[in-house]
Amino acid sequence: MSTHLSVILTQNKLTGENFNDWKRNLLIILNFEKHSFVLTQPQPPTHAIDAPDREFVALERWDNSNLSAMCYIRVSMSNVLQKQHEQHQTARHPTTLTGRRCL
Repeated sequence: MSTHLSVILTQNKLTGENFNDWKRNLLIILNFEKHSFVLTQPQPPTHAIDAPDREFVALERWDNSNLSAMCYIRVSMSNVLQKQHEQHQTARHPTTLTGRRCL
C-alpha cells in the first residue's frame, strides 16, 4: 500500500462513533487496491482437482484480496474493535459495509 494511503487509515481508525467516515476512507483504499469486490461477492467454492484453471485462479484471487482487505480493516480499527472482530474470516463480516451495522 502506498504511504500516502496508509495515512488515511492510521489517522481515521474506526472507534465506533465514526463509522460512516471510516467506511468511506476504507472503501477508497480497497477500491484503489482493487480488493473491494470481496465485500459484495461471496467466496468462490473450492473446486475438484480437475476443475478448469480459471476456477482456481478466481478462488486464489478472492482469497488474496480477502486477506488484504481483512488486514486493511483490522489495522484501521481501534484495538478494542480489533479484538472483537479477530475471529472473522471474511472482509464482509466485520464491517457489514453493505449496510449500517458494524458494532
